[in-house]
Amino acid sequence: MQNIYILSKMDGTLLNISVLLQQRGLAILPRISQEEQKVSDDTLPMRSSVSVILSSPAPDTSMSHPDYEQTAHDHAAILLLVKHVGSQLKQKNFSRVYERLSRVNHVKIIDSMGVSREVLARYIKEYPVENNDWGDYQTHRRLLGLISLGKYDTQQELNELCRVHESLKVKYSSTLFDSRCVLFGPPADTSPSEPNVLSTPSNFKTRAVFYEDCEPCVGLEDQISEFLSSLFWVLESKRLERSREKVERVSLLLAPFERKDFVGLDLESRSNRKRCVGRMTKHLGDLSLQAGLVTEALSYYSSAVDILKAVNDWLWLGGAYEGLCAASVILLYPNLSRSFPLQRNASLQEGSPGKQRSSSISTNSLPSGMSPAELQQEVQNVLSPEDIPKRYREAIIHYSKYLNAGIIEMEACFKAARIAVEQGGTLQASTFLQNVIFINLTLSETEKIQRFTSLSDLYTQIGFHRKASFCRRLAATRHVSAQNPQPNWSQCYQLMLQALSGHKLSLDPTEFPRGGLQGWPALQIQLLQELVVAARRMGHTALATRHMTFLLQTMWEHLLPTEQRDLALQLQVLAAQCEGAPVPLVLNSGIVIPPANLTNLPQIRSFVLRNLEPQLRPQKIEKLKEDSGPFLFTPIHFGSLERKNVVTSSKMGIFLLILWVLFIY
Repeated sequence: MQNIYILSKMDGTLLNISVLLQQRGLAILPRISQEEQKVSDDTLPMRSSVSVILSSPAPDTSMSHPDYEQTAHDHAAILLLVKHVGSQLKQKNFSRVYERLSRVNHVKIIDSMGVSREVLARYIKEYPVENNDWGDYQTHRRLLGLISLGKYDTQQELNELCRVHESLKVKYSSTLFDSRCVLFGPPADTSPSEPNVLSTPSNFKTRAVFYEDCEPCVGLEDQISEFLSSLFWVLESKRLERSREKVERVSLLLAPFERKDFVGLDLESRSNRKRCVGRMTKHLGDLSLQAGLVTEALSYYSSAVDILKAVNDWLWLGGAYEGLCAASVILLYPNLSRSFPLQRNASLQEGSPGKQRSSSISTNSLPSGMSPAELQQEVQNVLSPEDIPKRYREAIIHYSKYLNAGIIEMEACFKAARIAVEQGGTLQASTFLQNVIFINLTLSETEKIQRFTSLSDLYTQIGFHRKASFCRRLAATRHVSAQNPQPNWSQCYQLMLQALSGHKLSLDPTEFPRGGLQGWPALQIQLLQELVVAARRMGHTALATRHMTFLLQTMWEHLLPTEQRDLALQLQVLAAQCEGAPVPLVLNSGIVIPPANLTNLPQIRSFVLRNLEPQLRPQKIEKLKEDSGPFLFTPIHFGSLERKNVVTSSKMGIFLLILWVLFIY
């Protein structure tokens, strides 16, 4: 068989394609003559193995679900999955227990050398296996712990909960260290079907924690703290094992999509040996950061940057830069917390964001009141506050070179933007957020909604209210897009309402400026029309009528004549479907929509006097006056002398007689 060679794009070496195919269990078929081809066509169609490789779709090795709430501190956290198993436990009770678990987000542990370490934990409710496969590239993406929450009443239900928990362990077995199963059941002496105490199956190897459903779960936090400690010691043993490996025996760590690129390469070449050492050094930095050794992680990351830069390993160089930034942020901003939803902090809508964040780089955010310069003298390789955004930018540029690293690039942009917000760098944060818009990813409608909502929250924090409202409108449209299998017009309407403030709109006509223009009329008209459509699709005709009335009342002078006519006809149709009343409308969410009246319509610009129709004109009626003589009045009471002789009765009142005398001449 003739050997066929190809040129590798990684390091320029020649590769024998026959050897590569043999390693995959394949071979190149010899060329078939016309006679043999005719015979084969009559029997079975045959395709060469090379064509099978080229035509078959490549496996999906990209990360499937982005995490928009991830922060730089999460690089040092142990990832734990809290899973709701079974159908007996109500969602409300699960959420209550999940909140209690989330509060146990760090523990203090004394290591074998007597040094105190702070181990961080991060809890999530869902985690795809595809994201877990990126654990070699960034260890904080590995799922190390599993906690199942379920409720049972019978032994059969308990066995089913144990079975589901074991299936979850198998699903994440490649990275899982340990697990716990928290079970809520009936009291031991009042079991409805079993007189004895219910117990887990004999083949159930996970430690189960039992609580009665009516109990307040006493000691749950202590159980989780002990669980975190056990995960730490396993992680520490893995770190020590990796750190003791000899340089010549270091294996090549790969991202999921890189596995097919290194098949058949000579890993013993000088450049590939450097690549192996650089990636392992970066990997040790990740493990040290999770184990609470921040200063040691900085040293590993700094060494990995120098090694990976020499061999042009851009993907892992970007990861080393990001790890260096994360370790520096943990030292410089130890109190940097996760961002909260917008409605919890209404003060962000007012005032200058620079004033709110100007003191973030002060000594208050650093341990023991140290300044950044003093911290750099105490700890080697730590980045200054000004260098952190620069290194994040370099990491993002390296990520952008790889199509399969799009989600990692997006998450890095969000992390860098949050740090820029903390530092008061409004324009830097805006640059990182703007880069998110240009990252082209195949996302579901739910993920698009989460992306635009996260962008909106961060834009609001830096004072870019119009961009924040624009992102909310995009999120609203994703709720009712044609690709969304479950359109939700109610959520669309709520997001549209939140976008009003960024467009300088208020639904109260009394607050609308009468003299000067405020905002952008074209955008305001479009947003109000979208509100009308959303309210109508919700089935709330009175609400749609209210918004249409407000639109005509406030935006009449900015509408074209055709638009005025069309909107007036729409208002006529809406008003015919409901009974309007000038009273506030209270929505289910508690929002009050004030009344809107057409006080500016119709508008009189000029008038002309015109005669009425003949039958409507007033007619003057002339009547001849009759001469009946003069009319005289006198106050004299005639017959007053005879009053004494008049007998008065108690049943009759006293009458005053007024005599009118009319003299007729």
